[in-house]
Amino acid sequence: MVKINASGKITFASKVCYGMGETTFALTNTILSVYLLIMLTDYLKVSSGWASLIVTVGIIWDAFTDPIVGYLSDNSGGKFGRRRRYLLYYAVPLGISFLLLWMIPTLLPSITHEALKILLILPLYLSVITFLTLICVPFGSIIIDMTDDYDERTGLTGFRMVCSAFATLGSIFVADMILGEGPIYQTGGNLIYVGIVFGIIITITTLLCFIGTFERRITPKPIKRPKFNFKKYIIESWKSKSFRQVTIAYLCSFTVIGLLQTLLQYYSTYWLRAPELFVVLAGLVLVVAILSTPLWVYISKKCGKKNTFLISCAVGVVSLIGIFFVPQLETGDFFADMIKTMAVMPIYGYISIFFLGIGIGGIQLIPFSMMPDAINFSMAKGDIDEGAYYGIVTFVQKLGMGFATLLIGPALALANYEAPPDNLPDNVLFTQPASANQAIRGLFVGLSIVVIAIGAIAVLKYKVDRDALKNKIDDLTADEIPKEN
Repeated sequence: MVKINASGKITFASKVCYGMGETTFALTNTILSVYLLIMLTDYLKVSSGWASLIVTVGIIWDAFTDPIVGYLSDNSGGKFGRRRRYLLYYAVPLGISFLLLWMIPTLLPSITHEALKILLILPLYLSVITFLTLICVPFGSIIIDMTDDYDERTGLTGFRMVCSAFATLGSIFVADMILGEGPIYQTGGNLIYVGIVFGIIITITTLLCFIGTFERRITPKPIKRPKFNFKKYIIESWKSKSFRQVTIAYLCSFTVIGLLQTLLQYYSTYWLRAPELFVVLAGLVLVVAILSTPLWVYISKKCGKKNTFLISCAVGVVSLIGIFFVPQLETGDFFADMIKTMAVMPIYGYISIFFLGIGIGGIQLIPFSMMPDAINFSMAKGDIDEGAYYGIVTFVQKLGMGFATLLIGPALALANYEAPPDNLPDNVLFTQPASANQAIRGLFVGLSIVVIAIGAIAVLKYKVDRDALKNKIDDLTADEIPKEN
């Protein structure tokens, strides 16, 4: 495969293959975010508090594994490169572990002991997280090895985000088709087929990313790997101001995406009382996010990445305020014709969802494109330990998605959220207590606004622009300079 064209630019095919790495992450995390918590609470009847504990343990496990994998990739080499070798080696193990995570729950509903369910699910969940880390930390570092160009990185990130949005949208539609009509407490037995389909897809996308990406520096396999430096991989990376600013924005970006993905199932089912609207609303947000990507890339070139991120945050907040005023719908038959169900939703609700998609497009894209710039700005001459930074980046990325679930579980428990009973007729939609419904609405809108605001505040004093990055890279190739503090 030709990866660099005659003008020295990365080829279209290579950019698409690069985006496949994000497709793997997006597919895995979308299915986890949308279905893991509600599968535990509504299908397996695990209490929301214990369900959140599973996510908490996963976050703690990530805190250990992400920097370690960053260290391993920094100190690897050979004919497959430092980073790309991990894509090749762990594509199949990730696919298999993902399949097992969704296959086992189909065998568990008859088990009455909650602790046994947790002990069976937790190791499977941790195995998915581990193999995803072994792929995503090295993948995150590849962009720095592929190009130093400020705008080329934005373009690569655009491909990455388009692939992410398509993967998120596709996973929601395909999973919804596989599961069939009805709430998850009725259709959860089909999760095994979700595991089979997406286990195969994420294996293929990871291998395509391996084939189409490249590393400019040829790094020989080290004769002896140095010892893991806790200070370097956990503490020193965080000291850079620019890296810290973007990392906080990055965390907030994925937290709000995780909140919206996880809560939209609850919001559609229990607040709107129209579970069939889930795929419509999710699809609208994601399609608009995809279509808005060229717009945000254009605005970024004109206004700079920081200002573009602030604009996207403002659009997201205003749209969420509009969504707050959407009332509970009077659908009557929640299995009614889709067109009739959609007609019950007020028009300003769709307008708000449309602009939420635009805002999410920028909120997701821009921190991604800022991250390699911030890392370059934080490194010293001769430093090739990008994994020290991307171990933190990948942890923060997954922390944002997991943190959303971690917050939601206890909040729903405090609001008296109830698992639907086993003997509920198929044509009856379970009604949550008013306190639980208000909590779902408040978390979906209010908490998302707070998280977006924190991300915007974090980058207000961010100073890495096109000229600053060029000067920094020129300095790195000339005289030695100290790391930024």
